[in-house]
Amino acid sequence: MPTILSDDVEIDLELSLLAFQSRVLALAEDHAVPLLERLRFLGIVTSNIDELYMVRMAELRRAAVDEAGQATERLLAVERGIDALIVRQSRCATECLREAARVGVRLLSWRELTVDEQHLLRVQYLEDIQPDLRPLAITLSPGHPLPHLPHLGLFLAVLFRRAEGERLHLAEHDLPVDMPRLLAVPDRVGAVIAIEEVLRANAHLLHPGTIVDSAYLFRVTRGGDLPIMDDETGSVLGAVALATERRVHNPAVRVEVERSMPDAVGALILDTLRREAIGRDMELTVESVQHVDGLLDLRCLQSLPLPDDHALEFPPMTARLPVGERSIFALLRDGDLLLHHPFDAFDDSVVRFFQQAAADPAVTSIKATLYRVGNPSPIVDALVQAASSGKRVAVIVELKARFDEVHNVQWSRALEAAGVDVTYGIAGLKVHAKVAMVTRLEGDTTVRYVHVGTGNYNPRSGRQYTDLSLFSARTDLADAMDVLFAGLTERHAPPTALPHGALVAPQQLLTGLLERIEREIQHAKAGAPARITIKINGLGDREMVHAFERASQAGVEVDLIVRGICILRPGVPGVSDRIRVISVVGRLLEHSRIYRFENGGEPEYLLGSSDLRSRNLRRRVEVLVPVPGASCHARLDAILEAYLRDGTAWELQADGEYRQTRDRGTPPAQVALA
Repeated sequence: MPTILSDDVEIDLELSLLAFQSRVLALAEDHAVPLLERLRFLGIVTSNIDELYMVRMAELRRAAVDEAGQATERLLAVERGIDALIVRQSRCATECLREAARVGVRLLSWRELTVDEQHLLRVQYLEDIQPDLRPLAITLSPGHPLPHLPHLGLFLAVLFRRAEGERLHLAEHDLPVDMPRLLAVPDRVGAVIAIEEVLRANAHLLHPGTIVDSAYLFRVTRGGDLPIMDDETGSVLGAVALATERRVHNPAVRVEVERSMPDAVGALILDTLRREAIGRDMELTVESVQHVDGLLDLRCLQSLPLPDDHALEFPPMTARLPVGERSIFALLRDGDLLLHHPFDAFDDSVVRFFQQAAADPAVTSIKATLYRVGNPSPIVDALVQAASSGKRVAVIVELKARFDEVHNVQWSRALEAAGVDVTYGIAGLKVHAKVAMVTRLEGDTTVRYVHVGTGNYNPRSGRQYTDLSLFSARTDLADAMDVLFAGLTERHAPPTALPHGALVAPQQLLTGLLERIEREIQHAKAGAPARITIKINGLGDREMVHAFERASQAGVEVDLIVRGICILRPGVPGVSDRIRVISVVGRLLEHSRIYRFENGGEPEYLLGSSDLRSRNLRRRVEVLVPVPGASCHARLDAILEAYLRDGTAWELQADGEYRQTRDRGTPPAQVALA
């Protein structure tokens, strides 16, 4: 029977991304989730939608103009999906504020204040706020400078007349960044007011001698493109640093406004942004404002002065300390160490690995790939300490890690100043692999200790994301990492292949995974055990989708645990009958990657940095490594089983919709694995 491919039934990537945001928003809407956590999930959705606009919406709009037809329908579907999410967000925020009121915290409007409270806030406004406000005219009149509206900034547009009966004028000013968004109402415990309410009520004081008609809040999102031109500075580091400085002037991709803002005011703001883009020889793709009910930028609700009540947040999670006061190198001489973060403490294992290496006089060299390390970074501090004490330290810093470019430029300069050999990524690729290797002299023997992770060398994400770490002193794994580091640091190119079962993108990983899927197909045809179980963050590569479909049609059972984007449509008769796709969202961001192939009864396990999106397989340096050993296999099986049995998981249906199982008898995986 010929293989059936699903080109016509695949799920749109952007719509799949919106479906993930919907699942996160469902946590904010869930009354069983503690209030503070609901507010946190509301903020996460806000940030994620911001990023969608920054990264994808300009491209979708250009495609709709250039291609029309299907591209236009796709854009409209995405915009409708975003609008639906925003409506849900506003409704959820109202519900959360109602719940906050039940614990004594209220967000008030200016009209709800007493005369005395208004007076005290007006005094605060005059003393602490108004002196720093700089109103600028928004006008189409020639000769007037265009106000720059910073990325993700909040602004108040004020309509006023210079005299009764004269025409309206429009001015804007930023909300002060050094003041909290929610101000405490004087002498009323638990009461706050949004700062824009105070600014609006006192706008006449900022515009004396005028008649203030009204004032409206708006917010601007700018594109996240980072055009890098190496020839301007003579160095990659300088080029990236310069590009990040210029990004603040990228064209706007979204303008959010209060629902009450008149159309004419929104149109004038858009015209101002359009003129700014033209003046910089750029294209403005946003054509209309986005009306929002209630507060703009719901992240501010996380600063509500909720009472110190443990019932308002998730119970504390106590992590296991896998290293403690012991030497991690001594531990690894007894065998591999497989850890699951944050249940196994990241600080006590990954951070400790670097810190012990930096302080150990027997360590001669450290190599690592750095993608997102956070700020502050104890791992970078350890690398600086190691180099300063005379150890050979070599790192590959991915300067183009999206929205972490500024931090990575700063860390690169600090590392270079300490004597670290810094490689700034690879031309045309992003180095996304999470690997490190420490070389240690033990008597007359040189021993190499390797760490391979699924997550970044960032302690903050190590506490908030689920990730895996494999520590090993195996020679075969160290040999494979030697090949990797030699390519990245000496030849400034990823190796075409790694030995001993390890896989590297972009030249080996895709082929290696396709070969393993084909092996499962042959096992199924021969009547041998055949199953594929994979846990990843995203599935968006069509070649991989087709391979899974071929496996399903050959009789292979395929279980995919995909946190976010998934373009594969499971359960389609004759196409993907044996494929199951589930998504787990919870208090921790699911970030670990596990690949399990049944292999006729001799299972093979891989872990590492790669998802199954085209960017991972074709445009990044990614690494997956084999995980040997019965104890490691048993732990990975237990992790996969916990997710497959998760009573809160969302299962992707053949119609493209996700449905939550809500089996209260089976605990969430994040609880079962803690």
